[in-house]
Parts: sequence; structure tokens; C-alpha cells
Amino acid sequence: MNRSWVRLLAAVAENVGVPVGAYLLLTTIGWSPVWALVGAAGVSVVVLAAQYVRRRELTALGVLVLVRFALGVAVAVITGDPRLELSKDFAVTAAIGLFAAVSLAARRPFIARIRRDLSGDPEDFDHRWATDPGFEALHRRLTVLWTAGLLVEGAAAILLIYVLPLTAAVVATNVLAPATLLGLISFTEWRARRYTATHRARIAA
Repeated sequence: MNRSWVRLLAAVAENVGVPVGAYLLLTTIGWSPVWALVGAAGVSVVVLAAQYVRRRELTALGVLVLVRFALGVAVAVITGDPRLELSKDFAVTAAIGLFAAVSLAARRPFIARIRRDLSGDPEDFDHRWATDPGFEALHRRLTVLWTAGLLVEGAAAILLIYVLPLTAAVVATNVLAPATLLGLISFTEWRARRYTATHRARIAA
């Protein structure tokens, strides 16, 4: 088995297997569903803490995990409603989608900011942004795609939460979220690489 498949299986285990397994374990030993959901989110916080100890770095995704956990504790204490507890993550997802839409009015939209930070060479990214109008247009189109993807994910997840039995909803939403993210990231990187290859071939010609 090659390393890419090992990384993929590890990501699936961390993002799907761990929270679902933790929820099922906690409900089995007698925790109420709402606090089992909080406990499952707490497992993600423990994983994040272990990563921070190793790398001494807190990413934007790590901050989001902490915000969701804190919000989850508040929802559990105030409402005690497990479906609302499960829904709150996807309300956050939809809010991020709306932020992406608003960012289209900015000089550099949502996906351009993220890809710049992850590029490994921000100066090269800035140079391409300043000198290649097609590069800017590509990132605006990708931001529209992410806006649509995140809003659809949020709406679909909330629908599943209130239609399915609770345990089925926990499983379904924990599959939906990473699957959507993986699809958006994969398409974004494929489209960016394709544009770069086409642009360089055009210049060479």
C-alpha cells in the first residue's frame, strides 16, 4: 500500500472513525446523546493538542476545532438538544460559505488567501497575482465554487440531522463533511495545476 493511501486511510480514521466511534462508545456507557456529541468533539481537541505539542503550531483549522468545541459546550449547557448540538457545526460551515461569498468583493478572495498561505512560496504567489489576470480570475471562480459547496453541505447536513434517526445522522454528517472538503480541495488543486501548466505552455509557445 503506497503512502498516499496510508495518509487517506489515516485521514478517514481521524475525521470519520474517531468522532463516530467516540460518540457510539459514550452513548453505550450511558452518556446522554448531547454530551456524547460534546465528548466526541473533545476527542478532536485532544488530537489537536497532541499535534500542537509536536509542531508548536496552531493552524486556522485548529482554531476552528476549538471554536466549534466551545460553541458545542455552550449549546449543550443551554439547550440540551442533541440535534441542535449536531447542527451547530454545519451552521458554522454555512457561515464560512457566506464569508467566502462576501470575500469576492475584496482585493483577494477567500481561496486566494488560503492557497497563498499554503503555497510554500507566498512571494511567487503574489507575483503571479499581480502579473497574471487569469490567475486572479481562476481564484475568484474557485471561491464561488467553495461558496456553493459549503452552503450546500450545510443545508444538506441540517436536513439529514432532522430527518434521520440521531445515530444515523451522526454517521451521515461525519461522512458528508470530510467528503465535501476532500472533493473541494481535490478539484481546487487539480484546476490550479491545470491552469499553471496551460499558462506555462502558452508562454513557452
